[in-house]
Amino acid sequence: MKFLQQTKQWACLGILAITLYSCSRDSDGITGPEPPVPARPYDNGFFIIGEGSYGKSAGTVNFYAYGADTVATRVYEKENPGKVTSNAAMTSTLQFAGIINGKLYLLSKINGPIVKVDAGTLKEEARYTQEASNWRSIVHVSGNTGLVSANDGVYYIDLTTLQVQSKLQTVSAVNSGDMIKTDNYIFVLQSNGVKIINVSSNNSFVKSFTNINRGLTTTPNGKVWGAVGTRLVAIDSKLDTAGVTIPVAVSSWGLDAPTILTASTKENAVFYHSGTKIYKYIDGNPGSLDQPFITINESPFMVYGAIRYDKNKDYLIVNGIKGYGNASTINYLLIYNASNGSLVKKIVYGGDETNLDFQKIYFPTLSVFH
Repeated sequence: MKFLQQTKQWACLGILAITLYSCSRDSDGITGPEPPVPARPYDNGFFIIGEGSYGKSAGTVNFYAYGADTVATRVYEKENPGKVTSNAAMTSTLQFAGIINGKLYLLSKINGPIVKVDAGTLKEEARYTQEASNWRSIVHVSGNTGLVSANDGVYYIDLTTLQVQSKLQTVSAVNSGDMIKTDNYIFVLQSNGVKIINVSSNNSFVKSFTNINRGLTTTPNGKVWGAVGTRLVAIDSKLDTAGVTIPVAVSSWGLDAPTILTASTKENAVFYHSGTKIYKYIDGNPGSLDQPFITINESPFMVYGAIRYDKNKDYLIVNGIKGYGNASTINYLLIYNASNGSLVKKIVYGGDETNLDFQKIYFPTLSVFH
């Protein structure tokens, strides 16, 4: 009996040893746990895209790390010494940007390039230039294929090489701006209205709405939102529309600038700004527009470009400047709670308003999030 007990003990010890040995080695024979993947320098925060100063400085990418008390400026140049996002004359301005599959795409108007960088390291990976161009927004279609809008229509683009290819024939060859993709459709804002194409049917034309000239953004209930004058217009999943009257018209710099509409991913709410007032429309609740959601208290102050919703933190991000001339060296980043409108953080960065330093004039037009 004692012998059998010892035999069982030895067997158990042997099995335990084999198990421990197996668990301590992987298929390559390396012992110990897998090392943690190091965080990349630009993962935990968002990008602030700056136009640059026409003819004086190139558009740039700044970065805000969550919880920081400052903005890291000109990080694109830091990571890519000797390179700029503009043409040689610096007469192109960086207006649009978007992240697709971990890559940040930067698009310039007025004969500027399309630049692709890694969104975690900001190292440039590809660049496309042509003699005459006027690029706007970019969306992913499938695989390595995307669409890029321009002042003369919409083009296919290889998202790996950035080679711009044939023109999309199912929408007009006219001035084109913002685009947005849903599960089944791509919506394109053009000078003659919104065009809708079917992604699963070879990007065939589906429908158009000529009464929408601003937009586009989408809410969690699947509605795509645009605007015309003092009306917000929602396009539902059946491609039917319904509108609501708003107290102040949705303005825009035009199709060559990002829309000032943005939407929450937490609730069915659309935001837009007029001057220093930000409005929040909760879908189905006209009373939500009775008064501004946020009134910016900084003075003098102007929102520059477009406000944006940060889905990672439920923030509303406002970029602004103190004014033009020397005052344009004073840049603001205002972060608000998108649910209740409270100010989370205010950061002032750039110059001192005394010296007209063009390297500190960013004209921050757009925030872009992972």
